[in-house]
Amino acid sequence: MKKSIVSNGLKLTAFALVITAVIAVTYAVTREQIATQQINKRLGILNAIIPSSLYDNDIQHDCVEVIVPDYLGTNETHSIFLARMGNEPTAVAIETTAPDGYSGKIELIVGINMQSEVLGVRVLNHKETPGLGDKIDIRISDWITSFTGKSIDSEKVKEWQVKKDGGQFDQFTGATITPRAVVKSVKNTVLYFQQNKHTLFSLSQHCDLPNDPPMTGKAE
Repeated sequence: MKKSIVSNGLKLTAFALVITAVIAVTYAVTREQIATQQINKRLGILNAIIPSSLYDNDIQHDCVEVIVPDYLGTNETHSIFLARMGNEPTAVAIETTAPDGYSGKIELIVGINMQSEVLGVRVLNHKETPGLGDKIDIRISDWITSFTGKSIDSEKVKEWQVKKDGGQFDQFTGATITPRAVVKSVKNTVLYFQQNKHTLFSLSQHCDLPNDPPMTGKAE
């Protein structure tokens, strides 16, 4: 009887060890896959708003973190990715927030070159109404591309509004609040960069990002 109990106990222990090992291996593989997906997604977004021909540095890790609620929308930390070619600054990708979307805050990232011209904008996260406010999403419409090539000066600042407010950007039928919030957020982001472009490239470089391998603008 005792031998049987001991034998069964050893079998259960061995089984538990095998299951634990399988779970550990599965977790490690899954974590690596998720990390790879995050890397590819982040690089894809960065290359969508900053052409890879504009940088040869490890842009995903050449970044700084700032808290600028007056310009970037909230008291939260926002990452700014720095693009360089031959160590010379060429552009930035600034994460920013439109706090006044119709259904809550809208997370954005804005690409800007050293001439303070918008290279591209993408929505990172939003909860806007499907069929109405969600047209800010590049997967739904190309409205977000209307910022590309735009800049701000004293004569153009009033144009940075939706057409309903006297500006140059289209609003959506039945959904003016959403595009109005995005336009304001992108405008403030560009203004922030205009005032801080040289300082940003001299800040201590650090971003709280996954510990993933370097990838440059020349990566395929």
